[in-house]
This record gives sequence, structure tokens and C-alpha cells, in this order.
Amino acid sequence: MDLYPLLRLMHVAGFILLGGGLLAVFVSEWRGYGARDPAAFAEAARYTALLYDALALPGALLIGVSGFFLVGQLGLGWFDPPWLAGMWGLFLFEFIEGNTVTRFQFRRTLRLSRPFAEGTPLTEDRRREARTRLGQVAHFLDLPLFSAIVWCGVIRPERWSAVAVAIALAVSAAALLTVAVPRLARR
Repeated sequence: MDLYPLLRLMHVAGFILLGGGLLAVFVSEWRGYGARDPAAFAEAARYTALLYDALALPGALLIGVSGFFLVGQLGLGWFDPPWLAGMWGLFLFEFIEGNTVTRFQFRRTLRLSRPFAEGTPLTEDRRREARTRLGQVAHFLDLPLFSAIVWCGVIRPERWSAVAVAIALAVSAAALLTVAVPRLARR
């Protein structure tokens, strides 16, 4: 039995779950940044945690497992084609960052938002306390780096410079989102 079609299906399903989860988390975070009502802020924090754990994490696990076996099945070297090294390097970075910094951030926001659901006023100081700058950067880095990973897999650039440009564009987009989204969401 040829495992390639099954592994490829798992890989695509993982990307759909991860991409959908990251997009849903982005929308939930947008809602949280724009919330004026303490209950809405707490609800956004709950949805962020739920969507991350229910969609993004299982998708990432599917991608990791299927990708590992696909590389072996196709006989590719981990460092040979730049697109593959870019994909797995960005994936490992995102997986580790997502399960440390991002997880710490959304768990912190969830924990600190629980009193808001009980009627505690949502002040700017409490809002800033619930979200650290590093956590904001980590959240807004997810979608751009995911896009760079998908780009590497679809376009398959053969030059390291193309992979570096994709990473630089992703980091620039994350910086722009980190500055713009909190301001735009509050309008």
C-alpha cells in the first residue's frame, strides 16, 4: 500500500485546520481588542483559547507528523531544497513559539479576564495587564509566518534569498499588524 496519498491528505487537512484556526484566533483577538464591554473581552479570551486548542494545535500536529513522513517517503533531504528547509524551519519555530509564548499569552489573558465576566470594569490598565507586548507580537506573527510556510510549499523556491525575502515580508507584516490591529479594532 502506498502511503503517499494518505500522508498528503493528512498534510492538506492539517494546513486547513491550522490556517482556519489561526484565522479564527485572529478574528477573536480583533474582537477582544475592540471590546468595550468587560464580558465581551472575557468572551473573546475564551474563544481564543478554545479555537487555538481545538483547531490550530491539532492542525499543527497533523502537519508535523505527516510532513515528517512525507520527507522520508519522497526521499528529500531536510536541508537540500531551500523551500523544504524554510518550511520545516518556520514550522518548528512557529510550533515552539505557539506552544510557549502564544499559549502563555492567551492563558494569561483568559485568567485575567475572568473577573471581567463578573462585572469588573474593563479599564485600559487592566486591558494592558492582560496582554503583554511580546504576546501581541507572537499572536500577530502566526498568520504571516503561516503564509510564508504555505508559500514555500506551493512555490518551492530553489534560492535561499527567496525564502529570506518571504520571512522578511512575514516579519514586516507581523510588525504592522501588531501596531495597527489594536488601534483599528478600537475605532
